[in-house]
Amino acid sequence: MFRLSHLLTAFVVLAVLWFFWPFGGDTNVVHIDTPRESTQGGGLFTKPLRETEAPGAAPAEKAGENPDEKASANLAAVDAKGDDPAPNGAAPKPVLQLKRFYRVEVLDGGSLKAGGTTIALEGIEVEGLAGTCKDKSGRDWPCGRYARAALTRLIRGRAVICHVPLSASHKGVTARCTVGGTDMSHWMVRQGWATPASQSDVTLVKAANAARERKLGIWR
Repeated sequence: MFRLSHLLTAFVVLAVLWFFWPFGGDTNVVHIDTPRESTQGGGLFTKPLRETEAPGAAPAEKAGENPDEKASANLAAVDAKGDDPAPNGAAPKPVLQLKRFYRVEVLDGGSLKAGGTTIALEGIEVEGLAGTCKDKSGRDWPCGRYARAALTRLIRGRAVICHVPLSASHKGVTARCTVGGTDMSHWMVRQGWATPASQSDVTLVKAANAARERKLGIWR
């Protein structure tokens, strides 16, 4: 009888413990929130920078300009106007094309030869290869050969770019040319080895006056 009462008491205690034990009854004892999905591009604490905000971002670089092409573009802006109607019924200017010449031979201070084509530099006049000039003492000196030497030094074996008329002969043309970005006609006048063929070219006239004042080339 005593053993039965002990069993009943133990059963009651277990029932009470089962009822008040903290499991299964309250799901809020431990509650873990699932992290919310980021709406800022995937970063937990930062948002991605826009391309314009990226550190070290450099502005887009412009394509480097070739000096020959730049000088040729400047000449084209002045010379290539063949499509414009001629004023007062005058003959229209010829349409020009850009042509590159290699292995150029200097014939004299104003003309070149490349392959089978002879090129006369437009806008200038020079002494021929055998031409002579007088110095301030009245003595003759071979200015023609000096002019050719000066033009040879300017070219230095580089390619020459010329604005050649579309209708020009393949054997001989008169054209405005550049080398290394330098207008060859203007350079020869500026160095005193050529004179302007026309007084209407203000740029060449100013260059000739400056060379004469400095006693350069044929003006020495």
